[in-house]
Amino acid sequence: MVNDEKNNGNDYQYIRISYNLTSKTPVHPDLTKITITPKTRITQGDDYNTSVITVENHSGTHVDAPSHFLKDGRPIYTYGPDELIFNSLLLLDLSKTADELINKEDFRTALEQFETDQLDFDCILIRTGFGKYRETDPEKYLTKNPGISPEAVSYLRGKLPKLRCLAIDTVSMSRYGRMREMIEVHQTAFQEKAEFGKPLLFVEDLNLQSLQSGMILEEIMIIPWQVEGIDSAPCTVLVKIKSN
Repeated sequence: MVNDEKNNGNDYQYIRISYNLTSKTPVHPDLTKITITPKTRITQGDDYNTSVITVENHSGTHVDAPSHFLKDGRPIYTYGPDELIFNSLLLLDLSKTADELINKEDFRTALEQFETDQLDFDCILIRTGFGKYRETDPEKYLTKNPGISPEAVSYLRGKLPKLRCLAIDTVSMSRYGRMREMIEVHQTAFQEKAEFGKPLLFVEDLNLQSLQSGMILEEIMIIPWQVEGIDSAPCTVLVKIKSN
């Protein structure tokens, strides 16, 4: 979805790169499937339309906050708007096949093109290309996804002190069925250490297919559901790009 706007005379577009939530949304095998049930309907004689939505908070495009894996971690509903806007974006094409690991060397190679003073990225979008299976082969999308290694997360946090967000076009930042790896990936991203910057946020199940490599990405906004008491939440994600 694209929205044309103007900002101080400069043309730009907002592109939505989050998926709609539907009853057919592929969700992680450990989660309850989404249900959307009509409650009242004008077509059935009611005065208005309402629906009951049942959804777990890690369904569809969602943002993982530190509270997801750390007892004392910060939950997403405590983040202010300024903490969910990112202005130094990097779109990385790291093509990966089923169940393949994104490792430290992938990022080391990708970042070699930048000078040290250019490494001020606060958000990295990781495009593996695996999003193409979301509709065509949801079983593969859910159980054979590529994932990032704990060592790669640690490398990025040490190399990029301003980094605050990692986003990916797979159902999870970690590979399916590897519990220890999953825990380490998330805890490495969320823990506070003196040698790292701020704890990261993870955005998972993103639609990155509409972003072209030549686009100038100016800003990304993550807009989570405002629900108190939960660790993480489904979200809308908007990217601001310069218009042609």
